[in-house]
Amino acid sequence: METRPNNSQRGPITAAFRHAEQAYLHATADAAPSIDALLAAHPEFLPAHVLKIAQLVAAKDAAALPALERALLAALPHEPSAGPRERAHLAAARAWLARKPLQAAKIYTQLAKDGYGDALAVRLAQSCWYFLGRRMDVRAVAEHAFRTWSPERPGFDAVIAMTAFGAAETNDGARAEELARFSLEIERRSPFAIHALAHAFAIRNRSADGARVLHALAADWRVGGRMDGHIGWHLALFELDAGNADAALAAFDRDQLQAAPLDAGSCADATDLLWRLELAGVDVGRRWHTLAAAWKRHLKPAFWSFLDVLAGLALQRAGRRDEACALVHELVLAPETNGVVSPVLATVPALAALDAFGRGAYADASRGLAKALPRLGGSLPQRELLALTKRVADERPKERVAVAAAA
Repeated sequence: METRPNNSQRGPITAAFRHAEQAYLHATADAAPSIDALLAAHPEFLPAHVLKIAQLVAAKDAAALPALERALLAALPHEPSAGPRERAHLAAARAWLARKPLQAAKIYTQLAKDGYGDALAVRLAQSCWYFLGRRMDVRAVAEHAFRTWSPERPGFDAVIAMTAFGAAETNDGARAEELARFSLEIERRSPFAIHALAHAFAIRNRSADGARVLHALAADWRVGGRMDGHIGWHLALFELDAGNADAALAAFDRDQLQAAPLDAGSCADATDLLWRLELAGVDVGRRWHTLAAAWKRHLKPAFWSFLDVLAGLALQRAGRRDEACALVHELVLAPETNGVVSPVLATVPALAALDAFGRGAYADASRGLAKALPRLGGSLPQRELLALTKRVADERPKERVAVAAAA
């Protein structure tokens, strides 16, 4: 049975929890330390367990699943006194752990609609729908919260930022920019809202504006939090698109290459940027070798097609063709999970197309990418990498078939 805080404890614990929750929703640097400190001081406080569990679900990383299992076990003794909201959060997290992301997405979405004023549920519903590539659902769950939220509720600016991101994911750049700026008017120091603003600029092809704004807001997003490297990736893309390849390469060395050893998501950002630099004609030296080594530490195949494709690309470009082929073989044998497209239908064709590009078989690469693109996950700017590769393949002579030497 859970030991509830007494009256003298309840106020400080609630304040500490609200701080940790808002730090997580805004993606500031003290989010993870605040959650861990609260749990260490009050292991009986179930909402803190729910917040820790949410953090691990939203990581969208198979490497986080063991930690998620441990977090769910730690919450189990306190579950008998849980309310409906906490029980639903725990049920959704267990679905995610069981590799049933569609079930988790539906539970989180219902939570977001149940009137609890649960910004965390909105965040997790978006995360699951994004993982599944269901962009209209990414937008819909946030739009519903935005319509029903009152400005007095905690997390209002975070809900606005989520709605901005949903608009960007459905190509509504004007609304995305308007909402992201609205969110930043309420809380300027919010890497999560700045990230939504970056997406708004990206889908409107406003690279120069995007670079200028991210430079101007650097003190508000370079805070040592989980979004630093990813927003740095957006900035590097803006620099590259604006013709500043040297600045983009410097950003790769400063941000992406340093972050890549940390997790699969950072490896993905680094791979995306390095391939764009190479497609733009930049000599990237031996950076692929460093990046491929980082992928080998983090990749858990057949969890998310978006990560598998970029890992395979890095292995190919580093000349580690045997390992790239072994990855494809593992994906072919992987079972389809609930709500996720089979790797055989999405990831394997994409990797075959990228291999064809590397061999100079550009017509095959273009056809393969055209078939794979509709089935792959990732955000619109992330998916643009494969669309860009297809455009480059279409521009190159189709008769050339030669094995490309790895950089």
